[in-house]
Amino acid sequence: MVEVDWTGEDVLALRTAMKRSRYEFARLVGVTPRTVVLWENGRTTRMHAASRRLLDRVLSEADSVVVTRFERAIKAGREAAGHTDDASAALDRTIKLGRDKAQAGPEVRSTPIGLDEEVEDDDVRRREMLACIGAGLAGHAAELLASEPERMLATLDAGSMSERRLGFLEESTAALGKHVVQVPPHELLQGTLDQFRTVRACLGERQATHHQIRLVRTAGRLANVVGEILFNEGHFGQARLWYATAIHAAQDIGDRYSEDIALAGLAYLPTYSDKPREVLRLLDPRLAQDPATGAAAAWLWGMAARAHADLGDERHFAHCIDKSARALDTVATEELPIGIFSFRPEKLAFYRAIGYARLGKPDETATAAAQAISLYDPSETMEPALVRFEHATALLASGEVDEACAVATAAITNARTYVGLTVTKRAKRFDSALLNGSGRAVSEWRQRAREVVDAQRVDV
Repeated sequence: MVEVDWTGEDVLALRTAMKRSRYEFARLVGVTPRTVVLWENGRTTRMHAASRRLLDRVLSEADSVVVTRFERAIKAGREAAGHTDDASAALDRTIKLGRDKAQAGPEVRSTPIGLDEEVEDDDVRRREMLACIGAGLAGHAAELLASEPERMLATLDAGSMSERRLGFLEESTAALGKHVVQVPPHELLQGTLDQFRTVRACLGERQATHHQIRLVRTAGRLANVVGEILFNEGHFGQARLWYATAIHAAQDIGDRYSEDIALAGLAYLPTYSDKPREVLRLLDPRLAQDPATGAAAAWLWGMAARAHADLGDERHFAHCIDKSARALDTVATEELPIGIFSFRPEKLAFYRAIGYARLGKPDETATAAAQAISLYDPSETMEPALVRFEHATALLASGEVDEACAVATAAITNARTYVGLTVTKRAKRFDSALLNGSGRAVSEWRQRAREVVDAQRVDV
């Protein structure tokens, strides 16, 4: 019988000689149909010795007609490709493997002995293992004991996610986290869902462990983006489901940072439903652990500070906003990306402005709002407008009605402002604070606000 090294062409030749579908062939070998596809298409970068032995077994059990057809096919293929010297071909493969390892990163070069070397002389090991276990283990149990490791190693061959593709998915997810605060969020919904579906499909296939972890993190962050979009469009029930998915994904891989980011996003829902006590019930278990470093911890403390300010609790507001600032101080500003996967100094200043406004401190509100505006990237579509509303509220509290209306009008009519849920709700709060105010500035504010809101088809 011809010696077989089991390339993708050899696998295809054997399946063709047996006249089997991929599904039928996979059942014979003891692997998944997808593994057979990967073998035949050459997408498996290496084939473990265990995989080759599974194929050797199928070939050894085939009838003579199948073997003859198979040998004829692979001999013809080798002659056509100019591979007449098996030793030379083996040397070429060895050289290529060495070149691939040399070009790989330090993680690859420093890996321990591969599984191919670990499973040599498996027949001898199998006999020794059964002898050590002792009499009484025979039949189906003995077969499973001997064959299952081989099938597992063959399954490991099926992980097909390339580093390049995974890196692209991670980068595009990070970009979505940034763009969702720079464009009308609903414009990103379809693309985000498509990418989420792609990542979920990849997770449904076996991947290398480190790739699987990164895919779960990516899926969780995409769920976070969808939650952000749905929240801004006022779909709180669906948003809650997506935020919960993001939290679960982060918990699944032990990613505390991503879990905290998703928890902060989830806290938006009771915040903008005017339920500060629910915000605190949601955050208190995590804050009881006293997270002290990083942007995610800063965000959680900031959300709690807002809730305490809504309850009129100045002491706890001051405590939480201080904890937020201290956590943020542990990270350099240049390491904090714009978008929903981080918490930046401008957001901290914004939360200060919100808190001071709720606590009736107009001077502190104006100072914090001015600081936030000076720091915000002008491309952001919502929070700069929300900061201006806090400034307008402070001016209103100081009796400067005309100036307050001018600032509020500028906030809602700015070409970059996206008039979604958050901006609309804040505009409504400002309009209520005007009470029965009159005058040219008030009339102009109400007219322009109504025009903008009607144009967006959102009810104030």
